[in-house]
Amino acid sequence: MTVEIRALLVVDWVEPHGPWDDQLAFIFDGGVVDGSRAADLRPHDEELSELVFAAYDESRSLLPPRLARRFEAAVEAVSDGRMRYLRNGMPIW
Repeated sequence: MTVEIRALLVVDWVEPHGPWDDQLAFIFDGGVVDGSRAADLRPHDEELSELVFAAYDESRSLLPPRLARRFEAAVEAVSDGRMRYLRNGMPIW
């Protein structure tokens, strides 16, 4: 199954932490995935062990704070059409 990638929503620069160097995290708008297509999605990265679809209200409680802020920035970007640039999950502007 292929998901159409639309707009870039978030770029988040994350400073070095633990054993990792700095990184760039990107969130893209993949549109709406209906139930039948969602059932066919499987993680393809060794670092991912599961895939979960959650309601918006539930999603924030499932994510660590930095990722919850990144998610919230992506939701805001969808709402107003403006891409967000973050540093460690915090807005730059």
